[in-house]
Amino acid sequence: MAGPEIESEEEMVGEAQDALTDWNFFTRTTATNLTGLTIANASLETCFLSGVAGNLNEGDELGGVASHPSVARVSIVSGNYQLFAHGGAFTNQVNDPVFSNNSIKANATCIPVTAGRTNGSWTSLDTPHRITDLGTSLRQCFLSGVSGVSGVWNSATNFVRVVKVTTTDATHPMTGWYIEGNLPENPGGSDGSASAVCLDFPTGTEFVSGERTSTTEGGSTTTFIGIGLGATVKKGCGLTEIKGAFNVNSTADGILITPPTAAEGEASAWHMTVSNPKIGKWTCAQ
Repeated sequence: MAGPEIESEEEMVGEAQDALTDWNFFTRTTATNLTGLTIANASLETCFLSGVAGNLNEGDELGGVASHPSVARVSIVSGNYQLFAHGGAFTNQVNDPVFSNNSIKANATCIPVTAGRTNGSWTSLDTPHRITDLGTSLRQCFLSGVSGVSGVWNSATNFVRVVKVTTTDATHPMTGWYIEGNLPENPGGSDGSASAVCLDFPTGTEFVSGERTSTTEGGSTTTFIGIGLGATVKKGCGLTEIKGAFNVNSTADGILITPPTAAEGEASAWHMTVSNPKIGKWTCAQ
């Protein structure tokens, strides 16, 4: 793929500090709860994924009336953002879900920006899906959800991502923002998926982006992110790509962004923990 890049805008920071006045952070971990946690009014805020951990490699393949994949996502339900995190299940003969008992953890960041909000999704074996055009340098996209079924998150090379494509090629026939991945279907024909949200940030917003990698089997790395934006204003940080095998029944195994702790104070940097051999890409805004 040619041309994906994320640009930074470094002018009129004062206006951005006035506009990006706050952020909210939420986390949810369940194996069996299919209901969402209400986290924000969608008319006032936009939410996106800032972390996913656990076993996305179970669920859905046994069929049934209404089987369920493993899910970590935010989505709008009845005008509010809800945060979902649950393992996979199939529905038995009396329509009750039978869970695989694989716990999933999802982190979400919400910010008071809704301008230009556009959503897009991708499923296993699809070609890259174009979400929106390039817009200005103030347009930025984040992952908003991922799901998995048996066998689709079992390789270190599995990934989903959102990218800014400025040069066309065979799989990106137009420039713009795309969501894409390489997840297979499972043998029963069920799909993994990913979703993303794009926003037009206020004039003066700065962005900084990067990548964190853990290469140690059974290990993890925790580092600061977003420090290129300084330490004087609040930020919102989210995921733009996850890559690796999500097949361990541990909610400590994944790619997790968290805000500063209370002891560190809001002016400190955000953190990112990457466990086992995985790669996570992120963008922070201020």
